[in-house]
Order: sequence, then structure tokens, then C-alpha cells
Amino acid sequence: MGEIVQVNCAAGSIRGMTAQGISQFHSIRHLSYETFGASHLAAPAQIDATHPDPGAVALSITIPAGTRPGADLPVLVYIHGGSYEYGSHEEPRSRGDVFARDGIITVTLGYRLGMPGFVRFHDDEANRYRGIEDCLNGLQWVQRNIEEFGGDPTNVTLAGQSAGAGIALWLARRDHFRGEFRRVMAMSPAFPRQTFNQRKSSLRMALGLPITRRALSEAPPADLVHGYRRFAKRHFTDMALGPALFEGSELSEIPFLLTTNREEFYHHPLGKQLDRRGKNWSAAGVRLLGRSMGVHSISDYLAGAREQDPDWLACQLIGDSTNRRWVARAAEQAPGPVWLREYAGNHAAPALHSADIPLFFHTLGTDGYQNPEDPRARELADLVHGDAVTFIRGVLPGWETYQPVTGGRVAQRIDINDPARGGQLVRDPLALVRATFT
Repeated sequence: MGEIVQVNCAAGSIRGMTAQGISQFHSIRHLSYETFGASHLAAPAQIDATHPDPGAVALSITIPAGTRPGADLPVLVYIHGGSYEYGSHEEPRSRGDVFARDGIITVTLGYRLGMPGFVRFHDDEANRYRGIEDCLNGLQWVQRNIEEFGGDPTNVTLAGQSAGAGIALWLARRDHFRGEFRRVMAMSPAFPRQTFNQRKSSLRMALGLPITRRALSEAPPADLVHGYRRFAKRHFTDMALGPALFEGSELSEIPFLLTTNREEFYHHPLGKQLDRRGKNWSAAGVRLLGRSMGVHSISDYLAGAREQDPDWLACQLIGDSTNRRWVARAAEQAPGPVWLREYAGNHAAPALHSADIPLFFHTLGTDGYQNPEDPRARELADLVHGDAVTFIRGVLPGWETYQPVTGGRVAQRIDINDPARGGQLVRDPLALVRATFT
């Protein structure tokens, strides 16, 4: 069972559990808000954080047992993904146990999802989203309270995967960044291809309601769920909602470690269906979908995609449009130093979207991607997690920065099926999406 441990901080008295050398504080409800209203840091309170509540908008903290206030341990703040409409701060694959054994404090942030988090109203401030404000308030909570857990508020690394990486990059914009973190790790960031205003009319039709706080607040929750499902089906190859449009030039001048998986969406149902029917169907799918997914030159894209992998053209398109184009945009436009990493696999064992999460946290076996008994999987996790520990401690990557101005678009590529090779330097792995997407 473990023993009760209590931390007294500005947010109140917080009770957690200690077991096997780790202290965990689950699902701390640190915000007050109405469903479609602004969020604020909650008043100090007695908080029972001994049990997880995955569906809550909350944060969880994992620390080494016995850590004293003022220990100044580095802090990782992680934002989960899930297309901006699902996921949790309590996902098993993003547990901070191994980071705690490395002397790092992990904070996982939850936020409002779907319409409560990302529908915009007429009086919303430009480029602001309630789900992202929840994360910003979480970062401010960390600044006010993490010292009492033994963390160093001046040495915070912000990380996220997919939609969570999109939020991390959005929080690094100059109009959001206030120094709450020092560096960013963005793993396969994802953004919608259109702004909310471009999709507002289709949401209104799907809901049968005006898009106002009052109308959505008073509508029966079941009606909102059914209406949102109709709306989301129209954007099944994209995020239905989320922050848009992302521009890397709006980022702050801080270090970024960007990662992408080469075969991001080789498991996407539509892409697999087209590609498995043969090369003609695969190419036809690209011609049919490419323009709406942001490709400005279909012929050039097809030529490059065939060179990379002629049997999986549709799956390539979905991954390139959903994730890799945004990695390229951030790498090309960020004013500060950027390091780029690409995970690469093959047909039999592709580097799929989200497969890097249990490597990053060293939680093999939590989502079925890697077998924890496989020595290669453990070696790969040791490599990826070890590099993350180094970066979180403030040591910048040892390979060349990505340099678009001088043409030195160097990246580190890790073969997920041959981790013994370590990281191999390659040039311009995102050239195709950089050249063919708007």
C-alpha cells in the first residue's frame, strides 16, 4: 500500500503516497472554472492526492521519496496528447517513476478537451484557448509550489507529445511565454490544418446551436457529445479542434528539441486501406486527399514519397500532413537553437506515432508497442530516456543544431530496430514536406 506523505505549500496541504522509493501525488485539482469559462488557480485547500482521477482537469507529481524542500531537483512538466479531445494526465505510459529514480521531478498536466477546451467565442482574446490556459495555469502553479516538493522552479523543461507537443509549442509563443520553463521537447507536434473560424459554421450545423457560451452551457451534455461526433467525423484525417495556425516564427528564443517518427501513421485505418489495395489505389488516395491536406504540388509529393517508400504513399501523406509538416515549420522558423531527431523503422516494425512515449518515460509494455522482455527494446529505451534525462538536467544535445539559413539541416536519426547503432547524423530528413506543403 505505501505510506502517507504530506507536503505543505502555497496551494495548501497535499497528501500523497510513498512506495518503493517513489512519492506520488495524484490528480491535484489546482484550478477553478466553469465548463466554458476561464480557469484560475484554486484557493489553498486540504488536498487528498492519494488516488488518481484520470478524467479530472488536474496535475500529478512524482518525486523521489524523501526529497526535501529546497533540494533543487530539475523538473519535467509533461502535457499528454490525444488529438485535443482525449487523453489524461494519469496515463500509465507517462508515469514519472523512472525519472524520479534519476533524480528528476515529473509533473503531468491535464487540461480541458474538445469543445470546452478549444471552441472559440466572439470575445475570446486572439490566439487564446481555454485548454491551453489550463496548462499555462498549471505551469504557474509549478512555479509557486514545486520548491516545497524539492523541485527547482528555475530549471523546468516543458515536454509534450502530439497534441501535447502542439500545446507546448503554443505556450512557447512570445505572446504566451513568461519564463515558466527554460527549454522544450516537442514530440511529433500536431495542429489542425484550419482555424476554428474556418470550421465554425460546420460545428454550428452539427450541433444545431449558436456557438456562444450561454448556448453551449445550457445544452444537454448528451446533445453536445452527439453533435461533436458528427462534426469530428468530417475531419477524420485531422484534429477537429485545436490551436491554429501554427507559425514557428512566433516562438520564443529558447532551446527546442523536436522529434518525429518517420512512419508516424502507417497504422491509420484509411491510409492502410488504400495502401494495401495496391500502388494505383495508394497514389489515387494521395491525388484525392493531398490538396485538402495541404500539399501544393501533388506530382512533386508523389515523386518524393515513392522514393522514400513506394508501398505506403497514403500513410505517408497522413503522417506528413498531421505531424511532420509542423516539425519542419518549427525547425525552419524558430529563432532559437533547434535540435532535430527522427525515429525510423521499417515495414515490419515501423516507428509509429506515440511509440516514443514509453521509450521517453522508460515504461515499456504499457501500450503494446514494445516488449519489455526484448533486449533491443530495453536498449532503445535506455538510449531515448537517457538522452531525455541529460536534456532535462540542462545539458544540450551533442549533435549539430538544425541550420536552415546555412543549409545545414542536420538531424539525428535513430533506427528503432537497431539501437546499438546509436544516433546517426542525416541531412534534411524533412525535405519532402518542406518543399511540397503550403
